[in-house]
Amino acid sequence: MTTYYCHSLEEALRRAKKAGKRPGCFYGGIVMRSGKKGFAIYRDGKVIEQYSVIEGRPPVW
Repeated sequence: MTTYYCHSLEEALRRAKKAGKRPGCFYGGIVMRSGKKGFAIYRDGKVIEQYSVIEGRPPVW
């Protein structure tokens, strides 16, 4: 399982939707052990990837 960190929740959703279009995969919302919200990519009922937001970084304007 691989965890990818994004700068915003919108970016995480966009990347999860794209990954969920692969054959045999789908995505869904999750709450990680640390309490962060994110998205998971499932294949055959198992999580293969996670997308979440990285904390502590100021937004780039």
